[in-house]
Amino acid sequence: MSDRRDEIDAWLDTDVRPLAPPPGTFERVSRQARRRKVSRAIVSVAGAAVIVTGLALSPRIVSAMTQRPAGPGPAGLAVGRSSVPATRPARGKPGGSPAVRSATPEPTGSSSLGAVPSGDRVPGNFQPTSVTFVGPDIGAVIGQAGTPGHCAGGANCTSLAGTNDYGKSWFGVSAPATGAPDGSSGVSQLRFLNPSQGFAFGPQLWITLDGGPLWSRIALPAGTRVTDLETLDGQVFALWARCTGRGADFAAQCTSFTLHTAPVGGRWRQVGGAADLTDGGAATSASVILAGGATTRPASATGYLLAPDGQVLSGKLSSSGWTTAGTAPCAPGAAQPDGKPSDATMAAGSGELFLLCAKATTSASASPASGSAATLYASSDGGKTWQRRRAAPALGTPTSLAAAAGNVVVLAGSEGIAVSRDGGRRWQVTLPAAAAPPGGFSYVGMTEASQGVAVPAEPALHEVWFTLDGGQSWQPSIVQGSGDGG
Repeated sequence: MSDRRDEIDAWLDTDVRPLAPPPGTFERVSRQARRRKVSRAIVSVAGAAVIVTGLALSPRIVSAMTQRPAGPGPAGLAVGRSSVPATRPARGKPGGSPAVRSATPEPTGSSSLGAVPSGDRVPGNFQPTSVTFVGPDIGAVIGQAGTPGHCAGGANCTSLAGTNDYGKSWFGVSAPATGAPDGSSGVSQLRFLNPSQGFAFGPQLWITLDGGPLWSRIALPAGTRVTDLETLDGQVFALWARCTGRGADFAAQCTSFTLHTAPVGGRWRQVGGAADLTDGGAATSASVILAGGATTRPASATGYLLAPDGQVLSGKLSSSGWTTAGTAPCAPGAAQPDGKPSDATMAAGSGELFLLCAKATTSASASPASGSAATLYASSDGGKTWQRRRAAPALGTPTSLAAAAGNVVVLAGSEGIAVSRDGGRRWQVTLPAAAAPPGGFSYVGMTEASQGVAVPAEPALHEVWFTLDGGQSWQPSIVQGSGDGG
């Protein structure tokens, strides 16, 4: 009879074969690991944001870029092809739509604007339409990439590309799951407050709080489109317009504008005194810029709105309502393709407001002038009164105006770029039509007195232009990766 101890010893010496985990365990663990990776990336971005905050809180460029001391506005990034709806709802955004993740690049820490460096590649055939910067080097562009119909989600080819060396190189950033502007759908413009918090708009409105891996669409009232948006001091201000334009003309046939604001990631509300702005029922446009503010003087941040009828509204960013400051020398007129006014372009810098009137004007609020076309006006009292400076150089059709510290004013048009270093009293054409890209530029902005960026009117050129000497010279940077982007 065998010893039972031998049987037990033999059983203990037998190799143990572990049971297989339940189906889906590996995928679930992988997803959790990716989330932890993204969380760590967001924490590092938040640390970087502390350093950049002083830059992002400074005056902005008129059109769309975040600036450092002295000027208005933010602008755009670019990457990913399209996005795939996530299964979980958006967090911390009451009234928002379900959160969305980008399909290209994958939603990891390396596909966010704050990931430095990023190993993700810019998709092929990238066509930038808007640019934004949140510091001396960090910025991004938004546009369409790949081949429509071959991107994830069909026609959803919206992409973002980021840079951390002021346009010397580009990397992929996850984009919202939508396409090019088509009536009330799609996006074309981009603004980032810091490497984590950004907005894609025109005509839809999307928000990211982690630099790109997760985008959420903000639900707008029926018939409403966002035609302009700026961020400053942790707040966002956007023009919600009632429009009926079709196709790419998302900002056409707009008859009513209301200014809305929200702390980034918070609830939206109307700004008192800036609701249902019209020009007698005619189709028109409007624009908003934010200026001032700094870590040491946040209370100085002020917003300005050029209303459809030419009235200039203003108010502190912390106030519940804005009031009429004065009347501009000219009214906004019809909208350009990016939603900005075509007849009156406003900017702020060096303690002054600047307004470029593209057509002949006569205004009781402006000092006597001959009313020549494309004339620059300046206001040192917040838009109450305006003084004529000088007719701008002939650059075809004026499209964008920017201002920065040191009395720098930059004008872009369909035939080049001109710069003034004395507040518009004297001009120099620094990029003539012969050297400019075909069609000129749709946007120009200054990140500081010496650094600036311009977006060509033709997205198919795959370019963004940069200056490092205050606009005296400009060089293109190709924003394009390998592959077909599909």
